[in-house]
Amino acid sequence: MLQNKVFRLSELAEKFNLVLKGKDIEIKGVASVEDASPFSICYVRDKSFLEKALNSNAGAIIVPDGLEEEFEKPVLIAKDPYLAFIEIEKLFVKPFEIYEDLSKSFVHPEALIGEKVEIAPFCYIGAKAKIGDNVRLFPGVKILDNVEIGESTVIYPNVTVFENCKIGKNCQIGANSTIGGDGFGFHFANGIHNKVPQIGIVRIEDNVEIGSNVAIDRATFGETVIGEGTKIDNLVQIGHNVKIGKNCILVAMVGIAGSTEIGDYTVIAGKAGISGHIKIGKGVTIGGGSVVLKSVKDGEFVVGYPAINDREWKRLQAYIQKLPEMYKKLKRIKEED
Repeated sequence: MLQNKVFRLSELAEKFNLVLKGKDIEIKGVASVEDASPFSICYVRDKSFLEKALNSNAGAIIVPDGLEEEFEKPVLIAKDPYLAFIEIEKLFVKPFEIYEDLSKSFVHPEALIGEKVEIAPFCYIGAKAKIGDNVRLFPGVKILDNVEIGESTVIYPNVTVFENCKIGKNCQIGANSTIGGDGFGFHFANGIHNKVPQIGIVRIEDNVEIGSNVAIDRATFGETVIGEGTKIDNLVQIGHNVKIGKNCILVAMVGIAGSTEIGDYTVIAGKAGISGHIKIGKGVTIGGGSVVLKSVKDGEFVVGYPAINDREWKRLQAYIQKLPEMYKKLKRIKEED
């Protein structure tokens, strides 16, 4: 996954608007402080980690601006050292290769395929599907009829995108995920659960990343929407007609029931469950393992089951810790009576 490249620190400084202090050496890779070699670069978030980095084998270090001391190693000074480290790391990452063999895939004659599209063996592309330029489809991907995929999107093995769904530009969809499968809708009548037809679509906006084994259900009517820049971890379930805003984070094993709205910049921690037909505001944080049963206002931090404001939850936990002692006191009072 890594490729052999060499950069001088001065090149990196110019490319990413950093300040070089010290010798202009060659760098052949990135590493953690513990694993660094004389030909790799590491980073420190703040001054408290600086001594450890200076005593490491790293050839160079990315440090935050505002440090005035003289350094024993070459450094690149950045406003955001971790962001600079990430951008430098990308230079050494080699994209996964796709070995094309269209004789082992099916592309419908009515599908519209852009330029420089890579199609691995055992893919299926249905009628009137539109695949943008520079899209990469790994083995076993199934793109059904009328699907639209924006340019430079990467879809990893065994993903299925169902009819009429739309995926934006520069998206990534992890292996074995399902986009646009039927929503879980039933009406109980005459002693049975009657299936409600799900005739809507899923629309994924630009720059969205979706992990492996994620299921995003198509809408009953209209659209299930994943907003621009949102990142979804593995093993997440998103129900029909859910609308997720821009730049949200959904950590592994989150479940969101149908017709719920999630505001921009919301963070939902692992294993949290969100009830259906409620509204989560902008900039909300939902703690891990929480169960949200009612709407949440903008900017709140909620946790617990049922989820409540984190300050209230902490007070309740403090009271709970005192319950054994309180019980003993009440028992003594009763015995004295």
